[in-house]
Amino acid sequence: SRLKLQSMSTQTFVFIFPNWIGHLNPSLPVARRLVELGHDVHYVCFEQMKSKIEGTGAKFHSAVDGQPELYAGRGRDFISMLTHLKDEFQVDSGSCGALWQLRNIMIEKQLPGLLRLLRELQPSAIVHCPLSSPEAFWASKVMDVPSIALNTFAGPGALAGAVGWCFKEEKIDFEDLDQQLKRWQPNLDAQQGLERSWGLTLHQGMPPCLGYIDGIAMGSLTITTTSEDLQDPMESELQDAYFEAGTSFAFVGPLLDGAGHWKPLDSTSEDGSHVVEQVCAARISGRLVVLVSMGTVVTGNMPGWGWEGRSLDELGRPQGLTGCQLCRSAWAGAFDAFGSASSEDGALIVVALGPQADPLGDVVAPPNAICCAFLPQVDILRAGVDVFLTHGGQNSFTESLVNATPVVVCPGFSDQVVNASKAVALGVGLKVDRPLPEAGGEELASSNYRKDVTEALHAVVALPEFKTAAAAQRKKLLAAGGVERATELILGLVPTPSPGSAKVGGA
Repeated sequence: SRLKLQSMSTQTFVFIFPNWIGHLNPSLPVARRLVELGHDVHYVCFEQMKSKIEGTGAKFHSAVDGQPELYAGRGRDFISMLTHLKDEFQVDSGSCGALWQLRNIMIEKQLPGLLRLLRELQPSAIVHCPLSSPEAFWASKVMDVPSIALNTFAGPGALAGAVGWCFKEEKIDFEDLDQQLKRWQPNLDAQQGLERSWGLTLHQGMPPCLGYIDGIAMGSLTITTTSEDLQDPMESELQDAYFEAGTSFAFVGPLLDGAGHWKPLDSTSEDGSHVVEQVCAARISGRLVVLVSMGTVVTGNMPGWGWEGRSLDELGRPQGLTGCQLCRSAWAGAFDAFGSASSEDGALIVVALGPQADPLGDVVAPPNAICCAFLPQVDILRAGVDVFLTHGGQNSFTESLVNATPVVVCPGFSDQVVNASKAVALGVGLKVDRPLPEAGGEELASSNYRKDVTEALHAVVALPEFKTAAAAQRKKLLAAGGVERATELILGLVPTPSPGSAKVGGA
């Protein structure tokens, strides 16, 4: 096979990813497979992801330490850096608007350090997150090596939808931002500096249309972690733009690691195997198994979207439930649905709570619930789950389907809302939308939301057609090829060097 042939010649791959779990996780099993085949894999990422990365056999390189032009004096993580950069350049928009406004400035500051590393490693190809690591694609242009975008949304249409949702939340008009950037001198200086230093031509303003990503349009290949028939549709303008650019897409389905490979963020934490064992024991004894996870963003500390985050009304004022209120109501709804007085009776409820110091607050977990900060979600789904209460992130959504697990989707924001509707349309589960009460109505909205979650969970467990529909989607996703196909596609872009040849690039 091609994989066997390629494994005979050692190649070097550099993976460049942000510290967002949902963007990083699908890359890990591909990195592991490349290492198993004898290749060298290096990651440029952030310290909090180090144990996960090194667990694949790949080598970790700190983006913070390696890119002092961007990070020195601006903190040790991406959010701190962005906060400092916003202050420096007097940018008063939200996180999404700031990322686009400062995009060229950040890339100009990232490239010197990134290219120092790449010239040392001489990679055969670069694999990257196209949305959150745009510097990777431009570095590949300087190095003249293939670039592979790993799109962890449900296709390019879903990525465009996620950007559009963020713009809407932050009250950003695409055309207005485009014109603002074309007049803003710091952005123009960065754009001209990139052309002068590296011969790169980046957009002065916004891309040609909403959702257009250079690393997708002009890269060697975009690998997407869903099946072609489950991707979200593209607007005609975006579809035409990618067609004109000659963009190449491959849909491989979810990229799942093998059993037992999951690593917690904290290398000192338990690997979660004891939870998987308890799930297996529950299955053998005939107990229901209920998995609950509201994801890593809404339970985290991302400004606007995390634990304290709320939506904004038309005047830009916070409204609705915070991430904290949303999660606690969802967890309480699951406990109401399946809680029992004994750890040995009733369903086994397994809950991922996230990183907060006191995530449950006043919510009391019943004796038959196992609550942990983080869990080996794929291993638990593989062991057997009767219903999965999920936030509806793309990874969790496809992981549930590939394991034929029906869902109750409690979306927080962005593409999670689309996936919630998709779950209903596919017949694989039900959704409970995030409430948007007016000021003063949060307590009642939380109470009603909790009841709605309980009712939805009861309904999905009671009706076997949800499980049947999920099983049908499992077959489609498995047919997409997963890790083996993604690995083969990556290797297919790398020429096998002839004996005695040396790799050259970016000199």
